[in-house]
Amino acid sequence: MKEYWDIYDGNGTRTGRTMERGTPMDGDYMLCVHVYLYTPDGKFLMQKRSKDKQSHPGEWDVTGGAVLAGESAKAGAVRETEEEVGISLREEELTYIGRIKKRRSFILIYFAKKDFGLEDCRLQEEEVDKVRFVSSDEVLRIEQYERKREPEYLALLQAAMAKYGGEN
Repeated sequence: MKEYWDIYDGNGTRTGRTMERGTPMDGDYMLCVHVYLYTPDGKFLMQKRSKDKQSHPGEWDVTGGAVLAGESAKAGAVRETEEEVGISLREEELTYIGRIKKRRSFILIYFAKKDFGLEDCRLQEEEVDKVRFVSSDEVLRIEQYERKREPEYLALLQAAMAKYGGEN
């Protein structure tokens, strides 16, 4: 089944146009979500991307993906979490952390505190090879040195971890 995304302008406003899954044209943007799922004792879920993924195969990452056409960012975050790792969230469980503008996308970052274990995860084989829990310090290390996130992204992440918890 084909996947369609809304196209946004440089200010993050929907243009009313859509595109088929792919790379937006110059001047167009897509909307993505990142979900930092963590437990009451402060452990964060990280997932190892499938070796068959086109981008960043085999790398550790957080749950997330593209928001579908007509879908809200929060609905996209809930859907991606359910699809990729099999953990059900409600939109009200998501805490908005911030937005990062990239070359052709906007990334909305959410935190979600949930009581669950690794045994509760059902992995989407096309997307995820395995999952593990890590400390907030390990999340920051992965995001900075392996995923090479932008300084603005890391600053949002550090501030959110200080505010909402996480084990160091």
